[in-house]
Amino acid sequence: MATQRSNKGNGAPLTDKLLTAIANHLNQEHRDDLLAFAQAANLDWAEQAQVLTLDTAGVNLEVVGKGEVQHLRIDFPEPANGVLAFKRSFGVLIAKSRAQLGLPTLEDSHEP
Repeated sequence: MATQRSNKGNGAPLTDKLLTAIANHLNQEHRDDLLAFAQAANLDWAEQAQVLTLDTAGVNLEVVGKGEVQHLRIDFPEPANGVLAFKRSFGVLIAKSRAQLGLPTLEDSHEP
């Protein structure tokens, strides 16, 4: 994937190397959020989910549980043209998935 041009406020351009680093971070630090994506997508049998690939338009997950394996694509509301835009889009998806499942969101877990 070629480097995406960054618009003001979207952060550094998303390169292949940066997308790989983000995928690794998500797999290590956001396991519960990835699982929430899968469960909110009606894969209630899901026990684990991990990022296979990601791009400026969304995330491809591998979902595992109860002896099943399924791939799941989660698209962003709009393409992320930079690191900050990616973080915002991913945050929106996390909040929606967790709210749909009745789980606390980041906003719920912090004092105002």
